[in-house]
Amino acid sequence: MKLRNPLNIENYHPLMGICEIVVFDLETTGLRAKTNEITQIAAARIGGLGMNTENTFSTFVNPGMPIPELAQQITHISDENVKDAPPPLTALQKLCSFSEQAVLFGHDVYRFDFKFINKHLHEDNTPTKEIHFIDTMDIFQILWPDFSRLDHGLDEIADRLNVSIANDLRHRADGDVELLTRIFHRIQADDRLESITQHVPVHTGELPCFDPSLN
Repeated sequence: MKLRNPLNIENYHPLMGICEIVVFDLETTGLRAKTNEITQIAAARIGGLGMNTENTFSTFVNPGMPIPELAQQITHISDENVKDAPPPLTALQKLCSFSEQAVLFGHDVYRFDFKFINKHLHEDNTPTKEIHFIDTMDIFQILWPDFSRLDHGLDEIADRLNVSIANDLRHRADGDVELLTRIFHRIQADDRLESITQHVPVHTGELPCFDPSLN
């Protein structure tokens, strides 16, 4: 499918008519936001008609607690990696600065990532900025009639789209962002893209920021 730019905007792309996307991912000490914390944040800005990666952001995050052995085995992120890293609030503020006015794109972020983000909103009376995000889960529910949120993790989605990264990069935020970027490109090239744009919701959320007037 030949991608079109009906508005003749330099950074336009056809998914939702959005001008810029920031793909992002979090790694954490565990799955429950109430008792676990962020250990790494990564993001990549993709823009232009071809949605090429323009620049990237990555930081370890000090979770303020020891990282469980299982989480270290899965993510390859150790206590040594995070000991001098910024705390979650500061790291999220840096993500906010990096994302600027872009729409965020991530995997299962409505149910997972934003639960970790929301716990730091208004921490220390920090200002917040309204942002918009697209969730992979909403897209694949439209594309694949047999899709189940419970049965399709990022690996299953990548296999189905025939995209991959090196095994040692998986479950690191920067590696998963690379994989998500490849997944986004596959979605953009799908013949059903026009139908997708009519049905995929753009969610609204917040990020803590350093100064909302600068974004």
